[in-house]
Amino acid sequence: MADQNNQVQLKNFNRRTVLGYIRRNGTATKAGLASVTGLTFMAIKKILAELQELNLIRDGQMESGGMGRKAVSYVINENYRYTIGIHINKFITGIALLNLRGQILAIERYSMDKEFENQNDFVTMLAEAVNRVIEKSGVKRDDILGIGVGAPGPLDCESGVILTPPNMPMLDYLPLKETLEGRTGFPVFLNKDTNVIAFAEYWYRNNRDCSNLAYVEVDMGIGSGIIIDGKLNVGANCIAGEFGHITIDLNGPLCNCGNRGCLEAMSSGIAVLRMLGEQLENQKDHPLYHKRNSLTIEDVFEMTDKKDLLTISILNRSAFYVGVAVSNLINTFDPEMIILGGILIQKYPMYFNIVQDVANQRKVKGAKENYMAVSVLRENAGVIGAGEIVTDHFFNQFVNEVFH
Repeated sequence: MADQNNQVQLKNFNRRTVLGYIRRNGTATKAGLASVTGLTFMAIKKILAELQELNLIRDGQMESGGMGRKAVSYVINENYRYTIGIHINKFITGIALLNLRGQILAIERYSMDKEFENQNDFVTMLAEAVNRVIEKSGVKRDDILGIGVGAPGPLDCESGVILTPPNMPMLDYLPLKETLEGRTGFPVFLNKDTNVIAFAEYWYRNNRDCSNLAYVEVDMGIGSGIIIDGKLNVGANCIAGEFGHITIDLNGPLCNCGNRGCLEAMSSGIAVLRMLGEQLENQKDHPLYHKRNSLTIEDVFEMTDKKDLLTISILNRSAFYVGVAVSNLINTFDPEMIILGGILIQKYPMYFNIVQDVANQRKVKGAKENYMAVSVLRENAGVIGAGEIVTDHFFNQFVNEVFH
């Protein structure tokens, strides 16, 4: 009996390996799968036949098989099932319905300018938006695997409770998993916002060979997500990646988290607005003087586009501190790839260059430079990654449930 169980486990491992490679690579041939997995051609052929019979994979385009021959390629059947991804942000919350390849079929964006009277109103908004994207997509509810949510941390992934996000106190101790499951009838998977973005970047970038990746979000707040050996690292208490709350200056400005000198208090969009407002008190001739108590981040970018030295100097200082923090990340984790995203990266191109230069200057001397890049998914990264959390759970459970 033990030998039989071991055989089943080995076969399931091989099936998951084949599925995982097709997902990660986007497409695969029998010969290619045999080469990368070490399985025989006949074993690969049998596994592919099983997965095709289940309709989980389908034929893709013909690919070159060498010697001028063409080989059939296989891809995930993107319409086998669907997911819903929700990305909660201080300014805009996105709700999207996606297929198994992370393609958005319907999306709603909700401005967070409105003040919600209570948490019940907020969850009601999410549930109604879920119903709208289902209706817009035409997908059957029975074909939806679940809802993934990326929310600002800290949070408890296991219980599905948002704890005390410094920049969104309205969400304090919200039991989002339980309440949203009750409103929608779908299973809900909660994770940190920057974690789900890191997951999206990992699965949908062109560089398929990278298995260790760090994503750094430089937005109105600052955070990060870390992928180790292709798996999301949430930490023992679900606080891994609270990058914005590493200490840069012991005597620095007070952060919304209650500590002093956090990276978020020194470099985030909120910090940039605070520093600009303070500087403007003594610059009555500056075009933004009259708005010094009601500044928006758009005001900052408008002035940098006009080559205003004050706003440029503040953004450059912000980027310098992020570069210092990224050098610490490199020295601690040494990821193959570091991806930077968020509004400060997107709207001020020099920001990325400064971070990259400072990080490389301050990391351990003599080591090769770590590859750094700007996020390619931009404003859709959060909903794509949230949906991918559900997809990943499905693929990890699917083989064991079907083949037992």
